[in-house]
Amino acid sequence: MKITITGTPGTGKTTVAKILAERLSLPLYNLTGLIKEKNLYLGYDNKRDAFIVNTEKLKNFFENKKNFIAEGLIAHYIPSDVTVILRARPEVIISRLKERNYPPEKLKENAESERIAFCATEVFQNPPSPVIIHIDTTSRTPEEVANVIMEGISAGGLIEDVDWLEG
Repeated sequence: MKITITGTPGTGKTTVAKILAERLSLPLYNLTGLIKEKNLYLGYDNKRDAFIVNTEKLKNFFENKKNFIAEGLIAHYIPSDVTVILRARPEVIISRLKERNYPPEKLKENAESERIAFCATEVFQNPPSPVIIHIDTTSRTPEEVANVIMEGISAGGLIEDVDWLEG
């Protein structure tokens, strides 16, 4: 099974992916580290303090892999069997990212990306897999999120109504 987990930084991707990888005995790929390690980037954006990913090289890396979990902001660019989109209230994103010492402009940028559902919109406009799981992690523990994902996989998908623009 190929599972990709995407979402704004601070939604719980890394923590949840570790739980799922252990439960499902699947190899886990953290895309941030993988992109650096395997030189899957075009360059570096100093303003954003981030690598500019070569999405074709990224897709090629996973092309012949049969079973994995890949987690990261751009995981939804990788074709998979299941795409998981994790969401969290923008104020929760800010709180979690402050703990990681994100600079104020990155806090604002990520909160706004979450508010407008940037990752979710990309997935729904161009689904990379037959099964989509879209869930709110705001009030759930990582274990509860993993349980919901497992239920969503069994059910052939799960779309929770998550809209931060409405309130």
